[in-house]
Amino acid sequence: MSRLFGPVFQIAYVVEDVEAAIAHWTGTLGVGPFVRFPVPLAAEWLEVRGKRVPADEDIFAAVAIAYSGDSMIELIQPGSAPSPYREFLAAGRAGVHHLGTFADDYDAQVAAARAAGITVAMEGVLPISRFAYLDTDALWPGTMVEIIEAKPEMHDYFGAIRAAARDWDGKTPTVEL
Repeated sequence: MSRLFGPVFQIAYVVEDVEAAIAHWTGTLGVGPFVRFPVPLAAEWLEVRGKRVPADEDIFAAVAIAYSGDSMIELIQPGSAPSPYREFLAAGRAGVHHLGTFADDYDAQVAAARAAGITVAMEGVLPISRFAYLDTDALWPGTMVEIIEAKPEMHDYFGAIRAAARDWDGKTPTVEL
């Protein structure tokens, strides 16, 4: 658990091919089923590296999540637009991109990160949450931290995905909720 950013509940991977990643996670690791997010995300607003981008910008080609116990596995295939995900792959990296945390006090936590010299790589508002990717990776190579201010609808949706994982028979790699 991070004392600064809250408990980690999500491990997010940036991948070149989300379908291949789903096949690996479900077939090889036995984690699933995955739920695909609709893309483009219905963002109220998005900023990448401090620059406002159109809400329908091609940031994501595909996003899918599943649970392994209480840990969310998120798979992100970047779209063609500039993003922290595209930067990650362009740098020749693979694997864990960021760790997701639920904010206790989003504004205070983002302000504290900025005061500590941590920049915000991407920030936005979705219908069910507000989020900021903290570029902790720039200070110590490894992973970013995503702070999420979740609305009750997000917790309900994630709970339904967690329940699908508990009840999963291992046969269908993806489901719709």
